[in-house]
Amino acid sequence: MTAILRRATPNDFDAICELLHTYMNPAFSIQRWRALFTHGWCSGKPDFGIVADDNGAVVGFHGHICSHRIIDGYWERFTNFTSWYIRKEYRKNGLGSKMLEMATADPETTYTVFSLSPKRIEFFKSLGMNVLDEERLLWRKQGKLYDNLELIVDPVKIRAQSAPYDLPFFDDHIPLRVMPVLVATRCAQCLLLLARAVKNDRVYYDVLYRSNPALFTQRVQDIAEALLPDSECVLAADRRFVDDDGPGAEVEVIKSPRFYKSSRVEPRDIDLTYSELSLLGLKLD
Repeated sequence: MTAILRRATPNDFDAICELLHTYMNPAFSIQRWRALFTHGWCSGKPDFGIVADDNGAVVGFHGHICSHRIIDGYWERFTNFTSWYIRKEYRKNGLGSKMLEMATADPETTYTVFSLSPKRIEFFKSLGMNVLDEERLLWRKQGKLYDNLELIVDPVKIRAQSAPYDLPFFDDHIPLRVMPVLVATRCAQCLLLLARAVKNDRVYYDVLYRSNPALFTQRVQDIAEALLPDSECVLAADRRFVDDDGPGAEVEVIKSPRFYKSSRVEPRDIDLTYSELSLLGLKLD
């Protein structure tokens, strides 16, 4: 059996969702899979991914979630990889490698992978993807006293008080399974977008985005004190999200490292928003 590779178009969405639901993960409904294509985050030159086409039948898919944002005053294009699947009868003929080569061909785009199978780590390295992070830092509630810190969790108040550069992140993610928190002091603020999930009998408040790295680094233990309930909970952030390597934090190895490829954006500026994590409601490994 042979198949050709081409860019996915809106006409492929139904077939792609049927493929992913039937073969990749039947626990995800077709409607849930369609969230990959309904976000509207890519302004101009949309990129939905790559399909393997066998005489009009979609037999493989490498999904792309495209977004644009401003980094250090410049518009940057990001593509998060998602939902890579090839039907078994079409594997072991180089189709997967060709998909990835085609997917990462634009040197002006920053590519990210946040939920990679451990079996594919060496394969991704061989194709020029770099490790973004291998560890996350954990903070627990310790009963530490703090002052000059307020956590605003009401979305209406967050939107009214957020800085203009934070509003696109807030507006784009508020309809999704994301918890926004505005950290405010007398002279600064930091917007957090969190994902709450139970993993190994522990509740994680995973940081997907933080707008003010300096404030987050300086006050992260106080944020944990104000945010976390009195139970087995942790505030978790990838190591690159703090500026001083998180002294005093518990270090946890990420089961499967996050990967990226970029000639333009530094790792500290690559967060976990605008990705399959929030669109599909996935737990962060």
